Amino acid sequence: MATSTTKLKLVRESLGLSQDALAHRTRSVSVSTYVRVEQGKGAARYGTAMQILEAINVLLREAGKPEMTLEDLELRLY
Repeated sequence: MATSTTKLKLVRESLGLSQDALAHRTRSVSVSTYVRVEQGKGAARYGTAMQILEAINVLLREAGKPEMTLEDLELRLY
C-alpha cells in the first residue's frame, strides 16, 4: 500500500518543484500521469518512469547533487 509521501514526492519537493513543473521537464509525461505515479496510485510504464528519472537527474545535476536510479525512487513498474 502506498503512503501519501512517496520517495518521488520527497525528491520533487527537495528540488523545490511543483508536480506540474516536474511533469513539464519530461519529454511527454502528462501532469495527471505524473500525479498518479507520484501518489503511488498505479504502476508506471518503464518509459514513463525513465522520463521522470531523466528529468530528476538533470535537476539534481544542476543542483550539484548526486543522481538517482529507478530503484532509488521506489517506483512501481509494469
